[in-house]
Amino acid sequence: MGKNDDEDTGVKMAAPDGFDGPTNDRVCTDVLCSLLFIAMLVVMTGIGIHAIENGDYRIVLYPLDYDGNVCGTDAGDIDMTNFPYLYRVNYLGGGVCMKECPSFTIGYADEYTLVTYGGVYQVGGLADENGPLVIMPDYSDSPNVQTCTQRSCYPNNNPVDSFTSSGVNYGFGYAFYLTDTTNYLNRCFVSTKALNVLEDAVGADSVSDIEGVSDVAGFFSDLYADIFVARNYIFGFGFGVSVLSSYAYTYFLRIPGLLFLIIWSSLLASLGLIGFIGYYSFSVADNARDEDPQVYSDEEINGLRYFGIFMFVVAGLYFLFLCAMRKRIQLSIGIVKETSRAVQSMPTLLLFPIVQTVCIIIFVIVWLVYAVHVASLGEIESNEFSSNGVTVMYRTFNYDDETRGMALFLLFSFFWTSEFIGAVGSIVIARAIASWYFTRNKGSIGTLTVLNAIRQSLWYHMGTAAFGSLVIAIIQTIRAIVAYIQKKIEEVDSENAFVKCIACCFQCCFACLEKCMRFINKHAYIQTAIFSTNFCESAKNGFFLILRNFARIGAVAFVSEVVVVIGKVFIAAATGTLAYIFMERDISHKVESIIGPVVVVMILTYVVATLFFSIFSMAVDTVLQCFIADEEMFDEDDCYAEGNLKNWIDAYGSVKSDDSTSGENDDGNKKS
Repeated sequence: MGKNDDEDTGVKMAAPDGFDGPTNDRVCTDVLCSLLFIAMLVVMTGIGIHAIENGDYRIVLYPLDYDGNVCGTDAGDIDMTNFPYLYRVNYLGGGVCMKECPSFTIGYADEYTLVTYGGVYQVGGLADENGPLVIMPDYSDSPNVQTCTQRSCYPNNNPVDSFTSSGVNYGFGYAFYLTDTTNYLNRCFVSTKALNVLEDAVGADSVSDIEGVSDVAGFFSDLYADIFVARNYIFGFGFGVSVLSSYAYTYFLRIPGLLFLIIWSSLLASLGLIGFIGYYSFSVADNARDEDPQVYSDEEINGLRYFGIFMFVVAGLYFLFLCAMRKRIQLSIGIVKETSRAVQSMPTLLLFPIVQTVCIIIFVIVWLVYAVHVASLGEIESNEFSSNGVTVMYRTFNYDDETRGMALFLLFSFFWTSEFIGAVGSIVIARAIASWYFTRNKGSIGTLTVLNAIRQSLWYHMGTAAFGSLVIAIIQTIRAIVAYIQKKIEEVDSENAFVKCIACCFQCCFACLEKCMRFINKHAYIQTAIFSTNFCESAKNGFFLILRNFARIGAVAFVSEVVVVIGKVFIAAATGTLAYIFMERDISHKVESIIGPVVVVMILTYVVATLFFSIFSMAVDTVLQCFIADEEMFDEDDCYAEGNLKNWIDAYGSVKSDDSTSGENDDGNKKS
């Protein structure tokens, strides 16, 4: 190729003098970004301290009644310290504080007793004398107090007329019936059985808003109880067995022929599916044409036939694509197998996601404390809702621009810090895997390799991790702002399709940009881990490396994704099945249902498998980059490739670039 091709794909790698793996002669990269990251943490801490000194977390965490008082605290006009529970009076969230959530010993609801904005109203002679005692604060001095009379809440002493009265107002008034409730986060939710009794009593087909909440509350109540009983099985299978299963899965990938079977079965199955869709379209079209009388029009039948032809063409092109990509797919299988070797030679590497998770949990706890206090800086605002001529009051929070700015900065800090922790992990993994690849004596690789990778990454390359994570955090923050603007616009004009379309386009563009930057960041981190270069130089070198080998990288991405997806599903399903068998045998008589605990086990297993395979995916990309760099920097006899990769080179030759021959002079010599 000529000079223009070199400019398009960059100059190929040349081994530094004395290169024998990732350099130990490292320099601190992107120091300015490290300082910016520290400054961000300082500012975030300052905001948090300001919010703690001036806010009150109870305003956010404790329920708010219709009058702006915080149940269980003295933060409002009325001291509610002895009334920590909120009983909802309407679907708007307006309610009153109570000493205890109502609980019936006999029956589930008393339709002749109403809880109102001003106290309890009972229909004389009809109210349940055995009902729960309702203890409420005195709302009589509240400017927004509303109480019931027979005319406003119980005309004709008839429950059906009561539901449509101005006081109850179909659930949008200032009064509601006394029912059996379930306590959930200091909110009293109507129990499912009470709901059914109430619907029959008032003649309502559905009290849908309360029903949804009560079903959720009841579901979580049963689930919590089952999880507590099955807690040992959940932690044992969800964490212990899942880790062993994930590790065993990578070992099985090394079994001769297994990975080959998985990958090619997936590829050929997708080819067969495309062909079957084409065949099925033709069959449906032929059957439709033979019907008498003909149900479908000739245009619809021809459309099906054209679609079938299109799918046959796609299947043919896909078959040719598989033939053309055969060598690259074989290389990808070899890279995945070598990655399994690398991960198993450094089992300590599997503990690093646990360290990352602990770091994220610690940060999230601190961040949540700051965020809750910032949220409490808002002003409680009175709102009116009118329906059927009835006006009721309820309360919401309103924030000034300064508080919104602090909240936005906290959101940006959350994005940047969480991404930073992930970026540091990527550099550590890349550093350890690259050391494994560029070591001829693989027996010397172990725990010390991982510890050295952690030390070097934290000491030298925190700035690079901060740089890459900053780019992602900025994009995520912009997306959050666009989503907020979109929500506000829809509140004003929910029918404006043009605005919705523009906002969706922005979100789509930034989502694509985020995906691209994550891809570039990943390869930049690998370059930094190997050569100790700064983020910009690493991103440039990684980008041109991708350009020179885009087909290989695409094939590896597909193969590794198949391995990861199948691995996650297999590990979650296998662990869930084992958990089901043991829990069914041991504790099925102690729980409401073992399905809930089994689902929790599968979710935990999936999370563990995701953490594990995040290492695996990064390791696959690192092995690929190392292999390509190995090809570009060394001759076939001097390269570091072993095992399946060495076999691939022996079979197909050390091709300097799989996707272009740029970077070579006309005489075929490699540029330095």
